[in-house]
Amino acid sequence: MKKWLKTIMVTTVGGAVLLAGCSGKTEEPKAENGQAKNFNAEGYPVVNEKITLNMMGSKAAIHGPWNEMVLFKEMEKMTNIHFEFNTPPQANYQEAKNLAFASRQLPDVFFNSLLTPDDEVTYGSQGYLIPLEELIEKYAPNLKKRMEANPDIKKSITTMDGHIYALPLIIDQPRAFVPNRLWLNGDWMESLGITKLPETTDDFYELLKQFKNGDPNKNGKADEIPMSNVKLNNLEGVLLPAFGLLGREVEVKDGKVRFNPVQNEYKEYLSYLNKLFSEKLLDNEMFVQTSQQMAAKGNSNQVGAFVGSAPDLVLKVAKPEDNYKHPMLAPLTSKFNSEKLTMRASNIRRGTFAITSNNKHPEATMRWVDYLYSDEGSRLGFLGNSYKWLDDAKTKWTFVSPEGVNAEEYRAKLTPDVGGQLPLIKEREFDSKRDNGKGLDYNKMVDEKLNPYAKREYPDVYFSSEEQKRLNVVKTDIKTYVEQMEAKFIVGQEPFTKWDDYVNTIKKMGLDEMLKIYQDAYDRWNKNK
Repeated sequence: MKKWLKTIMVTTVGGAVLLAGCSGKTEEPKAENGQAKNFNAEGYPVVNEKITLNMMGSKAAIHGPWNEMVLFKEMEKMTNIHFEFNTPPQANYQEAKNLAFASRQLPDVFFNSLLTPDDEVTYGSQGYLIPLEELIEKYAPNLKKRMEANPDIKKSITTMDGHIYALPLIIDQPRAFVPNRLWLNGDWMESLGITKLPETTDDFYELLKQFKNGDPNKNGKADEIPMSNVKLNNLEGVLLPAFGLLGREVEVKDGKVRFNPVQNEYKEYLSYLNKLFSEKLLDNEMFVQTSQQMAAKGNSNQVGAFVGSAPDLVLKVAKPEDNYKHPMLAPLTSKFNSEKLTMRASNIRRGTFAITSNNKHPEATMRWVDYLYSDEGSRLGFLGNSYKWLDDAKTKWTFVSPEGVNAEEYRAKLTPDVGGQLPLIKEREFDSKRDNGKGLDYNKMVDEKLNPYAKREYPDVYFSSEEQKRLNVVKTDIKTYVEQMEAKFIVGQEPFTKWDDYVNTIKKMGLDEMLKIYQDAYDRWNKNK
């Protein structure tokens, strides 16, 4: 990680002692027009003489080394900007990111950065993340064009002080609205002669029991795991709506913000999971396993149901057409909720890219990232350079990977987009032209089965600095307590006779104050909608 030299200046104003930090960075020599002599405001390369910047980002387990990725190599050829990389593993990234801010040992650029709205407000107001709106206006024509075409983008990334501190992933395709999909092992269903898909939580429970007791993998062993997951990640997106709730945090219902983990329907949801867990219908290792460990179980034909974006991420699928064997469930209902619901994610993923105050070349850096918001740049960020059009009219394209190599594993060596979120555009029109061969058309499937029932739980808002400071205290404590108690209720360490005590504890921790902050932010957002 690049070290800072920080100078402390002591000044007295009105009797108060002020401490000011200076990074010690020097500005580039300027030409007569005020621009850096080495910088080109238009065209390529972005800089005439190569510059080197430091980049920090989250490295997923599936990624290859970032310095070997096609994305950065191609971008360097075009722009003349070279990066040195600090890529902590995804599991440790948040801690490393927080340490970078706390120690002021900042990179020049955060990329695939997982910056939270709290990070943007806190470190933006403190001057460690620089405002980007003027740089966008002058040096980011591609992003500017996207923002003008869809004003909600700018609204969604502008903080309360009027500044933009981080750039987003923009998803221009409905399938992104519903990222959580529940898949069933079609081989097991065929083995057991099951043809009807579950429609209610009771139906699903009965199916899982058949998976457990019917030896669907036909190995003569009781080694089936009817349903697997990693903690509660994404599970709430497919099962919680069956109980009438959207998500594990706040939700707007009839204009009023509520906190779902204290609702009675949430108690019923946890009770349902407890039943699955206690009967070993839900993987009893879910709270300690990784996604790789879950996938290993699936590849060994031990998993009957799971949440993910595609069957072949968990189950062993030899050929693309074999994905068709494994059905995706439509939203379930329950005796507590008769309406089909599913969670619709935002088409904006905030906090994917930021420039720090340590960066001596912010104009060049903005031009570098703006290429990713062009059609060509987005495709480079999404696929590397490993795709080809199949006809002169460019109506069909295919991803090209070496024979016998999993396509996603290969793509993860080309770009951190796999398992990450980059500042680019995910284009519905381009994606619809992909030649899946005999593979699943996920767009069509999600459009038919999930999108009609998808709803947002709470919009993309920002809080004021004062609101964020209070949330940092109140929400953090409440969220930690909820996560601890969820696990205890599910595994049976805490009986549901203690539910009222659990709710009262959350109220005492400042629930009303937290809800007021969320309500005020929602009312501001709704007023400006």
